[in-house]
Amino acid sequence: MSKKIQSTLLNATLTHYVPSLFFGVVTLYILSKAFPQTFLSELNDNSLNSVDLLFSGLNGLVVAAAVVIFHQRRNAYLRKTHAALRTLADRATFFHSAVVGFFAGTSGVLLGAYNEGIIALTVLVLAILIWHLRTFIHYIPIMLKPGNIATWGDVSRLLTTYFNMLAGFTLLNATLEGIHLMAKITPPFAFSADNGDIFLNSLYYTVVTMTTLGFGDFVPQTWDGKLLLIFQCLVSYFMFALVIGIITRGVVRVQDKTNL
Repeated sequence: MSKKIQSTLLNATLTHYVPSLFFGVVTLYILSKAFPQTFLSELNDNSLNSVDLLFSGLNGLVVAAAVVIFHQRRNAYLRKTHAALRTLADRATFFHSAVVGFFAGTSGVLLGAYNEGIIALTVLVLAILIWHLRTFIHYIPIMLKPGNIATWGDVSRLLTTYFNMLAGFTLLNATLEGIHLMAKITPPFAFSADNGDIFLNSLYYTVVTMTTLGFGDFVPQTWDGKLLLIFQCLVSYFMFALVIGIITRGVVRVQDKTNL
């Protein structure tokens, strides 16, 4: 495998794995509402069987198809914009993103079938979020440079990072809750209290936190839940403020910026 292919595949993994995994969890969540609970309960019985393999493959294909459709729509948009932006949607990126989507869809089911696999997914998601945070921190001085006016490409990159963080924190909050329940210890957020849905409540809690609303109906009760909340607040609040600040400061198209 050439260095260029490795670089493209790595970049696709870092950029697409978390949102693809999130989308795969959403599809499983929808299936859990459409199929009998006794049937889907086999997906998380701490063993690997034919049902796990079937659903992992189907889920991987659904996520990969979603990635393909996303890039097709993106390509159509880029053809209407500045020619320099078209290089962002080359064939290698298109193919590798679909591969990463399939891997995310299958790994979410296969690793989710084991308690240890859920922990491995949590560590992987956290590592990718830290990479995004590092990239974001590196990008801050460029955006805050006096006299700099952002382009829509800059805003798109910031929003992509922000939504990656939102998807990642939703998965982290949900898996942390699940790990506590599997260990039969006090859950950090009580998402499942009163027959609540862990994934839906985790998504709600993450959106409320990252948009600075903070309703307070879910409050972390454990030390690890509080640490995760501190990290999530510091990252998301600063990102949210920077995106709003950049947009209100002014955004130009690429060709407009070159004429300033």
